[in-house]
Amino acid sequence: MTKKILVGVVSVMLALVASAAGESDRYLAAIDAAVSAYSREHLDAYLDGVEKQGVQEHGFPRLAANLGILVSRGRRTEMRETLRRMMDVSCRCAAAGVMPPKSGGNEFSVKELVVALVSLERAGTFPKTVTDAWREMLSKVVAETCYTQGRCPLGSNRACNWAVFAAASEQARLAHGMGGDPAFVERYVRDQLRWFDANGMYRDPDQPAVYDFVTRLQFMNILDWGYDGPSRPALEAVLDQSAEPTLAMLSACGEIPYGGRSNQFLHNNTFYAAVCEWYAARFVRRGETRKAVRFRQAARRALAALGPWLDESPVCHVKNRYPRTSGKAVYSTESDMGCERYAYFDKYMVTMGSWAISALGFLESADAIPVPEEVPAVPSVFETSPDFHLVFLSAGDYSAQLDYSADAHYDCDGLGRLHRRGAPAAICLSVPCAARPNYRIERPNDAEMALAPAVAGALRLVPAGTSLSDGVAVSRWRVAARPDLQWTCTLSAEGLDTVLTGDGPVALTLPALAFDGRDDVAITATRNVLTIAYRGWTCSYETDGEIVDTHRSACNRNGVYRRFEARGDTHVRVKVSIRKSGPGAGV
Repeated sequence: MTKKILVGVVSVMLALVASAAGESDRYLAAIDAAVSAYSREHLDAYLDGVEKQGVQEHGFPRLAANLGILVSRGRRTEMRETLRRMMDVSCRCAAAGVMPPKSGGNEFSVKELVVALVSLERAGTFPKTVTDAWREMLSKVVAETCYTQGRCPLGSNRACNWAVFAAASEQARLAHGMGGDPAFVERYVRDQLRWFDANGMYRDPDQPAVYDFVTRLQFMNILDWGYDGPSRPALEAVLDQSAEPTLAMLSACGEIPYGGRSNQFLHNNTFYAAVCEWYAARFVRRGETRKAVRFRQAARRALAALGPWLDESPVCHVKNRYPRTSGKAVYSTESDMGCERYAYFDKYMVTMGSWAISALGFLESADAIPVPEEVPAVPSVFETSPDFHLVFLSAGDYSAQLDYSADAHYDCDGLGRLHRRGAPAAICLSVPCAARPNYRIERPNDAEMALAPAVAGALRLVPAGTSLSDGVAVSRWRVAARPDLQWTCTLSAEGLDTVLTGDGPVALTLPALAFDGRDDVAITATRNVLTIAYRGWTCSYETDGEIVDTHRSACNRNGVYRRFEARGDTHVRVKVSIRKSGPGAGV
């Protein structure tokens, strides 16, 4: 072997080793970013208030746990004394029982305090007398009283993700010698297993996408912490069912599906990454390395998609550029733009780090999986069960998501997302605009909005089949209110080609991003072309019909969209593409 070839081989081997070794740093950086989003003044005021009033909601102990992980790994060591005070009050309040009834949250935070404490003990960060005191406090937790917000009657006709979080916290205590009730864990694991659909997706009330992923993550934590009760085989089987759907639902921009509450927050990306890390570890233990690589790559894509948001100043917890409030707005109508009343900064910013802690645990419990920086996208079509009423298409660097029975409190029927890898997610659409969303927007919406047939009243779509051939994904639809309408969406490496036909005049709604919370967006419309130029990229709608400005607009979590329409007599075709702007940008 020549010296040149030998050097090349060594370089590749070193790159793979560095890649595998650097995965932990990716998650530690995410945890650090979550904690760093709280200014020192904000954190000091937060701590002072909790020391006076006690823990009021679970954002605070989560923040303590995130800081604990960092300090135990040699980061943020200048905050060691602040951490000691935070752990003191968090563990003391957990031992005392429930949080105030309007907030609750021991279900969410006890497990994280346990994990942080174990990490601090291993690192010897504090004297044993200090960590033993925290261990004693967490050992005093009584499941039946501490987690009352999360308990729901066994056998009730309603899924309850809080119960799964509670079981995870109990399993964490069991795993690390801080008490724990195995009977409690088994009761709620067995009971909540009823709420998985045929694809292994968790059917929280109204089937929000967020609570499928995040509840599955809690079941994964339970297994990772050694649960071996009677329901374990059934739980593992249902999680295996959801492996491929998990990959099919990640967008080209590294986002989880839209749909329902708590969407478009930064923490969505880290819990998706954590779910993928669990699957990666599971498959590598089985010797299925190729599958493991796919999940590790998906985790990286989701984590990398946070980069532009974490570069903002100040960092916000929701994916828009509106100014954020001071952070603490417990159940206030003055929540940040794009946020539900419960989704205030102090709770949801640190949650990004909390899920990264889970990912870190899964990552470090398995062998290294060297992964190339890019794995080619595989064209796909995936239809969820009717419970989730979603269809996903992917081809080339594009992905699309459609909803045919949307929760009107958050979404509307139609193609609510078109993403291209590398482009700003919101340039075409990341989530639909609901007529009256259950989150704060800057002004009331004129109407609902997605890329969809324009009809009088609320649109309801009826699926008419999907197909995948030669790298092209196709989805066909009918419209409930107008049986004559036939709508076809074809996704290829060149973008979206959509055609609407009917017995009379037809129109397709074209959303155009106009404002992202900070900046106005350049929109240009001619008779046949509508163009949106945003952050170095261009989204173009080209039609054989006529582009019409309806002079209406609507807001979603990401900003404000103007509503245009492409109109035709009995037929209209629109081609949608997203490309880099400027000379030499290519396709």
